[in-house]
This record gives sequence, C-alpha cells and structure tokens, in this order.
Amino acid sequence: MTLRLAVLISHPIQYFAPWHREVAKLKTIDLRVYFCCDWGLNGYTDPQFQTSVQWDIPLLEGYGHEFLPIARRPKRLSFWEVDNPQVARALDRFDPDLLQVFGYAHRTHWRAARWAHDRRKPLLLFSDSNANAQCAWWKQAAKQIIVRQFYSWVDGALFVSDSNRAYHINYGLSEDRLFPGVLPIDRSRLLAGVQDRSTARRAIRERLGIPQEAFVVMFCGKYAALKRPLDLVAAAWTAAQKGLPIWSLLVGEGPERAAIEDFCRVEKVSNAVLTGFINQSIIPEYYAASDLVVLTSSREAYGLVASEGASFGLPIVVSDQAGCIGQNSTAQAGINAIVYPCGNRELLREAIETLYKDKALYAIMSTASARISEGQDVTAAANALAAASLELQKLGVR
Repeated sequence: MTLRLAVLISHPIQYFAPWHREVAKLKTIDLRVYFCCDWGLNGYTDPQFQTSVQWDIPLLEGYGHEFLPIARRPKRLSFWEVDNPQVARALDRFDPDLLQVFGYAHRTHWRAARWAHDRRKPLLLFSDSNANAQCAWWKQAAKQIIVRQFYSWVDGALFVSDSNRAYHINYGLSEDRLFPGVLPIDRSRLLAGVQDRSTARRAIRERLGIPQEAFVVMFCGKYAALKRPLDLVAAAWTAAQKGLPIWSLLVGEGPERAAIEDFCRVEKVSNAVLTGFINQSIIPEYYAASDLVVLTSSREAYGLVASEGASFGLPIVVSDQAGCIGQNSTAQAGINAIVYPCGNRELLREAIETLYKDKALYAIMSTASARISEGQDVTAAANALAAASLELQKLGVR
C-alpha cells in the first residue's frame, strides 16, 4: 500500500530539498510538498547573514510540490506573515493519508493542523526544538499555553536528538507516538564536492593565508551574538600565544563581524580568518581544509554544521547548549565530541588543545565522526520519515 503524504514547509530549504527527493523515490510513499512562499529560489536578503542569499543547488527537482497562494509576500518569515488562507483547500485536493508539518512558528501551520484535526488525519510533527534552550519565565509560561494547544492536535513526532525528544514529551506526547528521525545533510553531495581533499586543503589554506601545518578550527554559520563566534577567536588566539599553531576559520557572515574585527585589531590577532558568506556548492572545500569543527552557541536548536563537519571526519567541540549532543545525535560526548560549558573560553581552548596534542584521541574521534555522519544522511532521513509515517497511520489520531 502506498501512503499519501503531504508535507508543509515555509519555503524551499537547502537542507531539505535532497531529503524530499529521497522520500519521493520510495515506493511506499506518494509525496507532495506544499511551500508557503518562494523564499530562496530567486535570492533574498537574510537579516542575520546581512547579505543577499541565493542557494546554488537545485531546490525543487525530483519531487512533487506546490506553492500555496499567500496573503502577502513575507519580509521576515514571521508568524503572521506566513499565512496561506487556502491551505485547507489545497490539502483537500490531494487528500493525504497523513500530514507532516515543520514546527508551529507560522500561522499556516496552525491552519493545517486544524485541518488535520477536523478531518481526523494523523498529524506528524518534525522540528529541531531543544528542551535545554533557556528563555524568560514569561515566555516559558506563554509556551505552556500556546504550544500545548498546538500539540493537542499533534498525533506523533519525529525526534532528531535527545533534547528534541524531551521537548516533545514535555508538551504532552507519549513514548509510543515518538519516532526516531534525522535532521538531514546531503552527505553524498558534500563528499562529492571535493575530488581530492589534500589538494582542496592546500588550495584553501594558501588562498586564505593559513599555514599548511596549522591546526584549523572551523566555525560555520551566522556571525550572531547568540552563536558566540568571538569565543573561538579568543580561545584560538590564547592558544597561539602559547606557541601552538592553532587557527580559527570563521565561515559565514553577520552582525558580529565588526565586534570580531575590533577584537582582532585591539589584540593584534594574527591567526583568525573571516571568509564571508560561502555558498553550498563550495562549502565542502572549507570542511576539507579544517581539522576540527566547533559550535559555540548559547542557543542552538541542533547545529547541522556538526553533521556536515563529521562527514569529513572532523571531531566536534560543542557548547552544552547545542541540541545535537547525545548518544542518538551527531555530537556524542567522549566518542567524537568534547562538550564544554557555553561561554567558558578557557575550557573551549583546553578542548581544542587536547585534540591538537593527542593524536591518538584525534584519530579515534575522527573515525567516529565519519561513521556517525552516515546515519545523518538524507537517505537515512527519508527512511526514518517513511517508517514513522507508516507507523503513525496504523496508530491513527489521538
């Protein structure tokens, strides 16, 4: 039997397009993806990257999809801006056996959830929400009311990490309605993007002025205050002042650039490189040029850069606030990752130095990262979604 699966998502997302293609290949699933808007197709200004973004990989090929009429073109993808009043009509036309939505942060998702509830169609939730994320007491109190209302319409959820699983339980889902999921990376594309790692490593380092023998620690993402990129720059600089050939490589862009550059100028930092925005087709070269990937965030729902870096055998040093930590996640403490208290630059430096100095430990964690990343690929994600959908259809609505 083929299950008719409708997937609702705000806009085409570079991480999810390959996943949708893999799902569409499965004989057990008849997939249709509904987009609320066309952000990402023709370029848009990302307020955090502070630059125009247009992804250079195909976002719509290989799977059935439909763009929903939208009330007005959104500027920031906020809750009220992502509003597609005709979503129920579109879902009625397809008449899916099951509906999967990505989170609850947009008005259309609430419309769709109500549609599923009214028609007794199972609703499957996918999100990267992190139970460890800190927020003000009043926000937490409001979420207990608002989010619980949304979860009252949810019949099952995929969990992508230990903290994500705890989040679903906190808002009322029972164990039998939680299914293992994967926050996907296109591992095959990433690895295929570098034909010869040694050549790419040498070329990128030469282009950026990084010594070939340097131990390069990579931060990849938005230069935003909550991601704390300056922690890495400061930690690597302290290590360099001790004579260690440790460099920080910041791949991305964002509002914290000025603060980072000011720090580098005042402290006379000579071992940090800020690349600016790097697109998807060439990002593999930067992973190949690195020795270690770090996530320094004070709030990080998951952290897909950990999975991408792991694909290249990079060990992970990660703040304890990231959602990707756990034995069922990408960053497994003591296996391929070192976890440190967020904001503690001294312990961050120690973790980096440990992996630089202890070659045997580095080799073990590098091998483990590559192995773990195989389970984070879009193929594994597609199979997990199909298995969860089929099981939830059997369970039915709550």
